[in-house]
Amino acid sequence: MLPECDKIFVKDMVLYWCISEKAVMLLTVIDLRDEMYKRQIDIIEITDDYIYYAEELKINGVDTIYLYSYSFEDECEKVMSFFAFDDSTYLQHYYACDDSIIVLFENDSNRVWIVKVDKHSNEEVLRKKIPLIGRFFECIPIDGSNIIIYTKADSNSRELFNRCLEETNCDCLANLYDLEKGYRYFIRDFKTAALLRNSMHEFTDLKGTKKIILSDPYCSEEEKKELSRELSSIPEDIRDNIWVISKEKLLDEFKSGEDNVEMKRVASAGAEGIVRFECISGNDIIFRAGIFSHGKEQFLKMSTVDGEVDPIGTVQPKSEDSYCFTDVQSGKIYRMTRDDENITLKGEINSSASITYPHSVGKIECCIDDRFVIANNSKSYSEPSMSIYDGKLNLTDTYQARFKTKGEVLVFY
Repeated sequence: MLPECDKIFVKDMVLYWCISEKAVMLLTVIDLRDEMYKRQIDIIEITDDYIYYAEELKINGVDTIYLYSYSFEDECEKVMSFFAFDDSTYLQHYYACDDSIIVLFENDSNRVWIVKVDKHSNEEVLRKKIPLIGRFFECIPIDGSNIIIYTKADSNSRELFNRCLEETNCDCLANLYDLEKGYRYFIRDFKTAALLRNSMHEFTDLKGTKKIILSDPYCSEEEKKELSRELSSIPEDIRDNIWVISKEKLLDEFKSGEDNVEMKRVASAGAEGIVRFECISGNDIIFRAGIFSHGKEQFLKMSTVDGEVDPIGTVQPKSEDSYCFTDVQSGKIYRMTRDDENITLKGEINSSASITYPHSVGKIECCIDDRFVIANNSKSYSEPSMSIYDGKLNLTDTYQARFKTKGEVLVFY
């Protein structure tokens, strides 16, 4: 538990609390409002050493995108790359990969532009127009060299997509693009492609192997609970599953044309209950599981190091006025209870928090050190606002700023 403090202050981008005239570091705060507040900024990624972000500018009447890196050590903004597009119908999407930033430009048509910039050299290593089958719908990068682009029917491909819908019950197609080799691979495993689009999370195991975890629920929790009441016998195929596969194997199977990618099942629940992926925190993957007839739900952790699964706590399920909130950054689980005026945040697992704050604080994003509620209370994108509520002093600080958090780093911009 944190001791009582006299005041909180920010100095040299670090938030401190002051106890008996001694300052103790609490949370790293990167305040970039002076540099960014009035700019059209999109933060792409926050790492241990850098913030990567983009800005849209109009130069001589031409829309221009600038990519920047901001060094925590130097407290300095550096231009990584910039590119202009004279067609204002294009929208840009940013994807952070291990060693690169990928920018995809699309205008809901059957072509996209891909620009790839190396994080270390700041060099533009790829600029390419890619023709599509159908119109752009979504993109998921598997790594810096392989991306999946999903498309839906346009006027030229409607018959093809209608046949696909009849045979597979899927209204979109997925193609894997190898950006280095310039190859396109049609993904035949429609289910795995859909899971990647809806639920992909990444981790690295003890051997350094990059892996992907996919959540595969049969239906919503409410629908599954209703099924469990209605069914006299439980069909085997009514199951929630959570799968794991290495990136290398996934790419190999997609490129070889497999229509049923083989994955390892790490958690499963039939019609009698549910299992849901919650988050990856440190070296642990957190799951939530429950059997409907038992009333309670259990949280479990699976080690990314050795694969061992251990229970970490049991909680009451969701009710009309309360539910469990998992802080995806810390892995702590809280019980959120609402009344007409306040919200109470009480630690359930790995937390001793007991914080009551008014609705006006906003929508909770995370809780730092079981004390500070970080919340979004923006009315609109053009009027950004966020709050820090101190659960010890019962005080709220509100800032006219957009914000991003990662671990114990909070960025105002």
